[in-house]
Amino acid sequence: MTNEIWITVLGLGFISFLIRISGFILASHLPKHGAWARGLEALPGCLIVSLVTLMMIYGSALEWITGSIVLVISALTHRPNLAMFCGIALIAALRQLGL
Repeated sequence: MTNEIWITVLGLGFISFLIRISGFILASHLPKHGAWARGLEALPGCLIVSLVTLMMIYGSALEWITGSIVLVISALTHRPNLAMFCGIALIAALRQLGL
């Protein structure tokens, strides 16, 4: 390999490391108490609700059914990752069945 390729690979690796370490440093300075902390804690759920709502607005009955189930799972479990996984699995299964 040429020197330009090695310089590019090393440069991109260094930039990737800087991006990751800057996220860690930023996260260590986020508030742990107060209104900002409560808002940041609610952010994953808000993102899921906004994505599911957009999907439901522009979707068919299949998206409405899946979106409703995902919202119920999220509300009952308070685990956004579980709700997203269930929603993805459910819509994939329903689409495989041809619904």
